[in-house]
Amino acid sequence: MTIAHFFKLALLPLAISQAFAAQAADQASTASQESPSLVSRFMNDDNPFRINFDLGDHPSYFQVYGLVDIGLTHINHSLPENYELANNFYPYSGAKKTDRTTSRTNWVNGGWQGSRLGFKGEVAKLQAWDHDFKFIYQLEAGFNTLDMKLHDAAQTLADNSGTNANSSVSANSSMNGELFTRQAWAGIDAGSWGKLTYGTQYNPFFEITVTYDPNGKADSFSPLGESGTVGGGGGVSENSRMKNSIKYANTYELESHDKINYAVINQFGNSAGTSHGNGYTTQLGYESSAFGVQLAYDRFFDSVKSGIAGAGNPLANDTIAVSLYNTQAVLLTGRWMPTKDLKIIGGAEWYQLQPSSSRSIDYHSIYDQTVFGGVANSALKPGYKQDNYVYYLGANFDFAQRVPALAGLTTSIGYYLTKADAIDGPTVSTNSQGKIDTWTAMLDYKLNKRFDTYLAYTTNHFSGDKYPSASNYTNVTSYGAGLRMKF
Repeated sequence: MTIAHFFKLALLPLAISQAFAAQAADQASTASQESPSLVSRFMNDDNPFRINFDLGDHPSYFQVYGLVDIGLTHINHSLPENYELANNFYPYSGAKKTDRTTSRTNWVNGGWQGSRLGFKGEVAKLQAWDHDFKFIYQLEAGFNTLDMKLHDAAQTLADNSGTNANSSVSANSSMNGELFTRQAWAGIDAGSWGKLTYGTQYNPFFEITVTYDPNGKADSFSPLGESGTVGGGGGVSENSRMKNSIKYANTYELESHDKINYAVINQFGNSAGTSHGNGYTTQLGYESSAFGVQLAYDRFFDSVKSGIAGAGNPLANDTIAVSLYNTQAVLLTGRWMPTKDLKIIGGAEWYQLQPSSSRSIDYHSIYDQTVFGGVANSALKPGYKQDNYVYYLGANFDFAQRVPALAGLTTSIGYYLTKADAIDGPTVSTNSQGKIDTWTAMLDYKLNKRFDTYLAYTTNHFSGDKYPSASNYTNVTSYGAGLRMKF
């Protein structure tokens, strides 16, 4: 068992022990009072599964939270869905022309957001240097509601390697079968001094795009939600969650109540059992009621990108391939609310793929999968690089401000342009050059505090030498409807 795995498992008994202590304290304090019904509390409380209690002289809480999202989706070109993934169709990734690629209609998990179950809590009033501190922690697992399996993208790659190529939808991801693969961290909240945390944490690129995506980073309908490469990883999807990382973040409130936020996070690596590659991300932002802007810079070395191994080679069955990159990226986003009901959001991202610092690293297994050949090699030769760009602009509208009878109804639309330049170096590889034009629209209706339902549509147009029309479909379109529950 590695240090990182031990760290995650060590947090679980802490959460459970706090839950038992909280339950006992709660029962003692309410023994003489009539409690609201469980259903009433679930439907009306902001945090229905949060218990406040005292741990000694320290105010504390423990909370169970989660999200369940199930939708019915149609896509015009796709391989069979794969329920190991956080979202089961990927219109943004395109579709190759194979015998198994057809139009499909099926139930999916994560039409808007991937389903999850988590625990979080704090222990407050920890005093040092005449200042109050809080111990804070959070553990979060991602799972597929339709089959109750943990998200495991690496398994989908193994399922499609060797002679099983093109058997189902597959993708690389930062979620690869671990229990608390979404988040698993603990740390100290020092109030005005900021927060210091350690563990598996979101890359700030990921956190920014959650807020600064006109279509809410929809997992099955927005490029920023479908792809960790552009929606959080700065060029490599696995970097959207940073394992074995330490993060400092703080927010400074001005007299006008506007806020300046900043953060820095560093991932320690490279270790096959904990994190894969080392790197850091910095973030600086400004938020007010009408405006917001966020800027982040991302740099990684020897980043691992997993993929399908040895298509057609029976020796590659049930294995995965691993390649290495150095990356750097910049993300700039902004929002403007000219009126209370209208929000305009846009952003630009540049990332560059470079040869890795190490030409090769031995990886006999990763994510509990066997690595074909036992070695990860640099994906690019020395002297080569590739620039990639993502631009997007959109808006969302809240009907309640103008038509009170439509309270709870919101709509959004966005355009996304993804552009990959040719791999450049001593020679130029034009077959790596391509463009994706994406339009996405969503309509959401909040039924009550717990439930909302949505309609969504996306269309993706692929062009350039990277997506030759002889082997790739030019247009991939998907639409669907779903129900989401938060608790």
